[in-house]
Amino acid sequence: MRTDFEQFDLDTAEDAGSGGILGMALLALAVGAGAALLFAPAEGARTRQLVGGGLREIRGGAEGAVRRVQRELSRREERRRRQRRVSALMGLAVGAGLAALLVPESGPDTRRRLVEALKHRADEARESAERVVREPQPEPAA
Repeated sequence: MRTDFEQFDLDTAEDAGSGGILGMALLALAVGAGAALLFAPAEGARTRQLVGGGLREIRGGAEGAVRRVQRELSRREERRRRQRRVSALMGLAVGAGLAALLVPESGPDTRRRLVEALKHRADEARESAERVVREPQPEPAA
């Protein structure tokens, strides 16, 4: 077997012009069209009808699949919302039950103590604000 490759004259990509590529593309187009004419199982109108029907069927199947996925996603989102609501209500019920069991005072007494504490904090904040207004502030350094 002969392995003398230096004698072959191969065109490189740099040597080949765009006319060669365009010519090859046109030749391939002609061969493909000729093969389609010779080996087509049905006439053109019938083939177009079959291909169009197949494409419509594929499109319809895809649309149906998208609708099913959208329905399933909305069902899951609704289920998630429902679970969040149930969890929030359960947390509220458990918290209220624990508070009722563990609070050392009655509701009115607890509310009275909270109101007194808030009034005391408001008075302290008011006094601090008045003190800041009354006291001279140092001049900012330039």
